[in-house]
Amino acid sequence: MTATTLVSPANSRQTPGPAGRVRAAVQDTVTMLWRDMIRTARQPELLVFAVVMGVFFLVLFNYVFGGAIGAGADIDYLEFLVPGVFVITVLQGAQQTSMGFAADLSEGVTDRFRSLPMSQTAVIAGRTLADAARNLVGLVLVALLALVMGYRFDSLAGAVAAVALATAVGFSFSWLGAAIAAKVRQPEMVGMLSMFWLFPLMLASTAFTPAESMPGWLQPFATYQPISVASDAVRGLCNGAVDATDTWLALAWTAGLLVVFVPLSVRLYQTAD
Repeated sequence: MTATTLVSPANSRQTPGPAGRVRAAVQDTVTMLWRDMIRTARQPELLVFAVVMGVFFLVLFNYVFGGAIGAGADIDYLEFLVPGVFVITVLQGAQQTSMGFAADLSEGVTDRFRSLPMSQTAVIAGRTLADAARNLVGLVLVALLALVMGYRFDSLAGAVAAVALATAVGFSFSWLGAAIAAKVRQPEMVGMLSMFWLFPLMLASTAFTPAESMPGWLQPFATYQPISVASDAVRGLCNGAVDATDTWLALAWTAGLLVVFVPLSVRLYQTAD
């Protein structure tokens, strides 16, 4: 009798090298991206909400507060406002990332993913990329409304660069939202926390009002916090007055948020009970 040694597929599978692991992670991310894109297509209210909030801020601030703010600061307020609304639109998208990911965690959807032989980073990366794509659609629709209201970009290249920068900023904030969701896991609580950090930063920024019109003690914070930096950089691209310092600061904030919150959100997700 000849003895036969049975080798399980798991034991016979060779451990992939670094290149193989990266390739597998990219494939997993694309799969999760496609899943989240399909879900967005089946839940169009997610896109509607992202667009409605941008439209709401654009119409409200321009027609209700625009006369007073524009006259007080001696500026064309619509020209000042539209780039700021771009940034606010992507921040609302980041808030949806936080709440949607928390819902998946609380409902046990992600437990199935953690049991599969796949990159766990891809679970969050797919969602944040899908939300970035949704933000991009929202930005285009807000830009179209702004054109109807009389706003004009300085150039097509500047408009494309502004939308790209705003999308990148929103992508980095989506990872911050994912980290909050991975830690808290309760959608209601995540929503409250998101409002807690988002609205103070949003209102005490140059998205809606020039820093010079704020109290002196608030101006340094309002000038250099990430939402203000992003708004000023996007404004320069939109209006043809590009400031290299603003652009580099916006890119630095974006990179810094990604460096901190990509590994943090993945770690919190992997260690969640």
